Amino acid sequence: MTAFEDTTPFVLALLITFSALVCISMWNNFNSVRVEKEVLKPKTEGPSRTRELLIRFTKFYNDLDAHNNYLYDTQLLPDPKQHIIHALYVGYDESESDEDRQAIKIGLEAIVQFQDLIGDEPLKPEIDEGTEDQSTNLENLDISDEQKKYIDFNNKRIKELETHFSHLKIEVNDDIISEKEDISTSEKRNISE
Repeated sequence: MTAFEDTTPFVLALLITFSALVCISMWNNFNSVRVEKEVLKPKTEGPSRTRELLIRFTKFYNDLDAHNNYLYDTQLLPDPKQHIIHALYVGYDESESDEDRQAIKIGLEAIVQFQDLIGDEPLKPEIDEGTEDQSTNLENLDISDEQKKYIDFNNKRIKELETHFSHLKIEVNDDIISEKEDISTSEKRNISE
């Protein structure tokens, strides 16, 4: 009988350890199933990320009350510029009506108004009706540094817009072409003078 009494604590400890391991295993299994279910659920229900970006940019742009000829810094944007451009591309590819495509085209024209390193204040054209014939050659000393900066950034804006339009096979608006021709003809006039 003494041998039986000596093994009882050992068997009892073995039984308690085994029971504890089974309980831990069941607990882990229960929790891991819950985690898998959470991972498999969509992160956000409702509009897609693309639609969210476009809605946020549209609201931001409307609240900004931006002028067509002004240029703004990309730091003002609610999301990174490349993300918005990508969302516009996806939106154009997925659009089914001409109305949606026109809205995306307007969005592209709006997003190119935002350029890097412009600063806190928007760049504005200084050319008014009286100085419209005045040359815009960058070497001309009559033009302020601010206007030279505006012309540089505006040329970047026009090239960027043409790139986006050609990528999406959108016809370039005549206003954009005429704006570019106005700049180049006035530069040519300066060179000939």
